[in-house]
Amino acid sequence: MLLSKKSTRNSTPSTRCPIEAAGSIACDYNVSDIARAMAKSPTTLSNKLNANIDSHVLTLQEAIAIQHITNDYRIMNAWAYSEGKTIIDLPEVGLSDEELADQVLHLQETAGGFAKSVRLAREDGVITEGEFNDIHKHALETISAVLHITAELEQMVRPSPINPPKATLKVAS
Repeated sequence: MLLSKKSTRNSTPSTRCPIEAAGSIACDYNVSDIARAMAKSPTTLSNKLNANIDSHVLTLQEAIAIQHITNDYRIMNAWAYSEGKTIIDLPEVGLSDEELADQVLHLQETAGGFAKSVRLAREDGVITEGEFNDIHKHALETISAVLHITAELEQMVRPSPINPPKATLKVAS
């Protein structure tokens, strides 16, 4: 889970920390533009994104606002990860039967990608941080594919009659 879009180094476990994730926002975005959209001082926001400055603390409201402004949810993802959770985008629904069949095939493809990433990482007996990041990415893609199909299938659910009326033949008298 490489948090900085501009970083070329391997991520470290600390990048899964929400504080570090918030700090990485300053590397990838213009903090002045974000601060302006939030009606905040750019200097204050910069200080709040800097983990080395204890006098300024980013609030939950500010973290939410930053994510909405940037459409980048690394803070939320890192927070969830640090708590042993994960965030999955809810899928949009409304596929045709043919598109749903394609999604089932996509699920198989992503599950294969996950299995391949695990196999390749284990080949030398050591799983590196970069290899784990690849495994994690494939795992989330697979989970998302399953949730997408499940959401589509949920839209197909129709109420079943509890006691359907029995067909009766009426005889003319």
